[in-house]
Parts: sequence; C-alpha cells; structure tokens
Amino acid sequence: MTYIVAFDGGGTKTHMGIFDQIGELHYERIGPGSNHQGKDGDAFIDVIQTLYDQGLQALSLTAKDIAFVFLGLSGADIESDFIKLYHALKPVFDPVKIKIANDAWIMMRSGLNTPFGAVAISGTGTNAAARNKQGKEAILRSLGYVLGTYGGGLDIAREGLHYAFRADELTYKDTRLNQDIMRLFNAPNMDAVVAKFYPTMTIDKHTYGAVTGVVFEAAKQKDEVAIEILRKVGHTIALQTLGVMKQVNIEHMVVPVVIGGRVFYDENTVLMQAFKQTIQRHAPKAYVVRPKYKPFVGAYLSALDELGISQNKAIEKNLTESGCDL
Repeated sequence: MTYIVAFDGGGTKTHMGIFDQIGELHYERIGPGSNHQGKDGDAFIDVIQTLYDQGLQALSLTAKDIAFVFLGLSGADIESDFIKLYHALKPVFDPVKIKIANDAWIMMRSGLNTPFGAVAISGTGTNAAARNKQGKEAILRSLGYVLGTYGGGLDIAREGLHYAFRADELTYKDTRLNQDIMRLFNAPNMDAVVAKFYPTMTIDKHTYGAVTGVVFEAAKQKDEVAIEILRKVGHTIALQTLGVMKQVNIEHMVVPVVIGGRVFYDENTVLMQAFKQTIQRHAPKAYVVRPKYKPFVGAYLSALDELGISQNKAIEKNLTESGCDL
C-alpha cells in the first residue's frame, strides 16, 4: 500500500494528514503556521519537516511508501514564492514527488467532486481562483489592497475604523460604529482609540480583527454605514471571483463557486447577499457551494487528481468515516 501526504499550511496553523489512495485517513496532526512570508524566516521548513517526520515515524513508513505529497500553502502567491518554496521543501521530501499550490486551490477542491470550478475566500485576507475543464487556471495575486485585492476581514475592520473616525469628526454619516469601537477598546472617546494606532500600533492582529465582528453586528442592527461597508466588500469579492472566472472563460457556464473563510460564515449577512447578487448578475449559471471537507482533505483530493485517480463514492465514504467532513 502507498500513501498520500496532504498539507494545509496557513499563517497560524499547519494541518497535515496521511491518507491511503481509497480515502482512509491514517494519521493527522496540527502544528504551527507555515507561511514563508511570516516573521520567523525559514521556520516554516522546520514545521513541515517535523510534521512529516512525525507522521512517517508514527506509521512506521519510509519515503518509499509515499506516492505523493501535496502542499496547499498560504503565501504561495507569485513565481518568486514558488521558487523559494520548492527550493526549500524539495529536500524535505526527496525522492517523493511533491506539488506546492496556493491554499485557495485546496479550499476549492474541498467543496467539489472534480477539480473544475471557482473559489472565493474571505478570512483574514482574500483570494479567488478558477480552473476550467481543460485545466487552465487563474488566481489573484492576493498581495493586498495596493496590489489589487480587497475584501478580507482586516479590510472590513479598516473600513469600520475609517468611518467611525469620520463620524466622530462629522465628515460622513452618523454611525453606531464609533460608540461600538470605543466599547470594544474600552476607550472613553475616539482620541483614546487613536492612541491604539498612532504613532505606533499597540494592538495585535487578533484585536484589530475584532473590529470586523463589530461591523457585522452593527449591520444586523440596521446601521446604514455598516451595511454600506459590507455591501461594498461582498460586491468586490464577487467582482474578483468573476475576474478569475473570465480569465478561464467559464463565466457563462454552469459552474460551482466554493466559498470559504470566516467572513462567509453566516449565510444571512448583507455581505453574502451582495456577493451572491453580483455573481448571479454576471454569471447567471454559477451557483455557490460550501466546502464539504476540511481544507487538508482538499490537498489530498488534489493529489489524487495529480495521480489520475478519480474521486468516487467509496473514497467519499471513507473520508466521511475518517471524520474529514466539515
């Protein structure tokens, strides 16, 4: 029996699984983040190496038992990233064949029966990708607002703060966001909130991200400005998704669009409604689906695609029985 090793590597955690070729999960472990763009330099190599070595040892396997390793990694965005990642990680798995892909692809694959479709991700950041039936692919650079992408949770937080300060200075509509943000930061006024960000930011990314939840809650309370923010973000994420679909000429086809990330968690938000409306307006045959499996399973299914093994009911049954469903 030969095995497949699947990685879902993000900024905060790395999820690895060892599967056989009929969908049974034999080993699973979660380790620290493995985004090569992080502050820890080459620490991502040690994270991936350690998880791999622990898995082989636990199952008494050697490299000869591994048919393929598929790594879906955040931060694998442009050509220079892939050059660095392959140079760093090929020696970890040698002589086993590996493939490194942006983690958007494994999110897409975790919601589909075939590798054809599109994906929109909105978590801390945002991304979109699409692949047609001939294998042509398109993906966003996903390098932030200045370089063309917009619509992650931190973008929502930034917008919330922006309009809270504008309301405080009477340069835009009144909104409950300033009061809610002051409450979040336990600040008596917006000047005290300024001190959290200027001259240097004194809050961490998690605390910053909590502003995203404030915006969603304000929208539920019918706050006009919060609703505007979420509509804009949902519309923009949809336009980005439509863009990659157009690049591979599937916008007029019946095509699944997988959605993933915390921002998409609630089906009944203004953002979700705006996203769906924009998709349907420009790609009327497209339909939105949620992932069926955890993202590391998308890496496993992507490895099956690389090996020419079709996803079938037996594989799906084994994945479900292995606890891989969301």
